[in-house]
Amino acid sequence: MSSCKHFPQVIVALAVGAAFAGCASRPQEHFYTVSTADHGSGEGAESQRIKLSPIVIPALIDRPQLVVRTDRHEVVVLENHRWAEPLSADLTRALGQDLRRSLPALQIAEANAPSDRTKPAILDVEITDLISGPGPSTSLQASWVLHDRQYLGELSTSVNEALMRRFQ
Repeated sequence: MSSCKHFPQVIVALAVGAAFAGCASRPQEHFYTVSTADHGSGEGAESQRIKLSPIVIPALIDRPQLVVRTDRHEVVVLENHRWAEPLSADLTRALGQDLRRSLPALQIAEANAPSDRTKPAILDVEITDLISGPGPSTSLQASWVLHDRQYLGELSTSVNEALMRRFQ
């Protein structure tokens, strides 16, 4: 019977707690985009046309939230730090802008652009790792292949670059 006496007090306490929880502020969300390198334009070369395929990214980072490595075998998804657009599209756009700025004679067609008679080279880029941390850096590992039908060959390389940027 004594539990019935305290029932109204428990209801009032829960209501006050719910009211305070409703007043609590939501964490602020941050949105990011990929920016291009800040360097001058390259020397004029003969005009060449390429198609830039959408950049392939691993499933681990193919999400709106930023992913931070906290340990060798642990990552954390930062719920309030998000990409402003799908990461593959943002990276592809940034790479296209950077190529246009550094190689002005290069004509870049989007991968879904209609084909024409010139049969441009096709640039495929795959990012295998792009994760921040641990510490104040971000690691980028990527490879690219240029399929050049004119020369009937392929050029490829891979890159492992330490980027000095940390999201907190």
